[in-house]
Amino acid sequence: MKIIEAISDSNIGGAGRLLLERLECSEERRGDTLVILPQGSALSLRLCEMGVRIREVDGCADRSFELGAIGKLCEIIRDEKPQLINCHGCLSARIAAYLCRVPVRIYTRHCAYEVPKCFRIAPVRGIVGGVSGLISNGAVAVAEAAADNLTDMGYKSEKIRVIINGVGGLEKYTADKRRKIREKYGVEGHFTVGICARLEKCKDHESFLRAARILSRRSDRYRFMIVGAGSLEDKLKELSRILGISDRVIFCGFCSDVTEVFNSFDLNVNCSIGTETSSLALSEGMSIGLPAVVSSYGGNPHMVKEGINGFIYTAGDFCELAERIETVASDPQLYKRLSEGARRRFSEEFDRRIMCKSTYDYYDELLVRCKAK
Repeated sequence: MKIIEAISDSNIGGAGRLLLERLECSEERRGDTLVILPQGSALSLRLCEMGVRIREVDGCADRSFELGAIGKLCEIIRDEKPQLINCHGCLSARIAAYLCRVPVRIYTRHCAYEVPKCFRIAPVRGIVGGVSGLISNGAVAVAEAAADNLTDMGYKSEKIRVIINGVGGLEKYTADKRRKIREKYGVEGHFTVGICARLEKCKDHESFLRAARILSRRSDRYRFMIVGAGSLEDKLKELSRILGISDRVIFCGFCSDVTEVFNSFDLNVNCSIGTETSSLALSEGMSIGLPAVVSSYGGNPHMVKEGINGFIYTAGDFCELAERIETVASDPQLYKRLSEGARRRFSEEFDRRIMCKSTYDYYDELLVRCKAK
């Protein structure tokens, strides 16, 4: 099968990481695959190092739709003549694939958020759903919440396949190596709560810091690590100073390899309030047995089963977040059960091998269905 994966990421975001994980995991499929991406994308070098063929297009950088890019995409698609194209949120590529009559056209939904009310109104919902069904004959949703978004906008549920994000898992450090890393970050001897996410409003680091203040006033045993970069970095650092906890919060910045920081954590937190599907950071934490406390938003309640591999708190409620963290930190037997549950959840559902098999099985199924018509 000749496959095109079309993606609009100029940096390596969640969709890009997911694609890299899948291609790293499925060496036999790399020769079938071409990736179309914007000129200068950070993904280009990584893909080339893996031996994946790429073609860059002038346009659609971090934008789903760009009218001027459709013709350029059509040129590439006609030249390549793929049997299947998977468009990772890129509407321009979906339109180009339809115009070029690619037999199998898939749309992957990587985000989950509250669908605007205007899209739920019957006429609008019908039009959006009809157009989506016309230009795409299949859809992948990376979380149940993403599938709900699609059906809310009129996409037919029978055309949607939920395939949860998967990762390769992290190296779990020995006790001695972990101790040295924790000493490096200044958290050895403390219960360390970590969050790995872009420093943007939708990830709600403010609630994380306010929960940190509550816990810090109760005990000196806690330390907090924030991994990631973004537009709110200076504001969040200032907030930690205002709250009087700057000596207990470590801003680690962007980490291309998160193995060290995750091995420094005792607990993994996700505070999302704006968009979340199946968090790769949560899966990576589970791979080394990290329990999690997560907000009730988006795909988080699927990732974390209450009392099995962590706990869920009401999104935006930092007081409840603090209580959930303290529940885990204060009970060694509970912590052990949650840690075992985290490893089990990873191996049963979030290992990238499961994601790869499910994705390519779906590709093959759609191609067979197309040929039968």
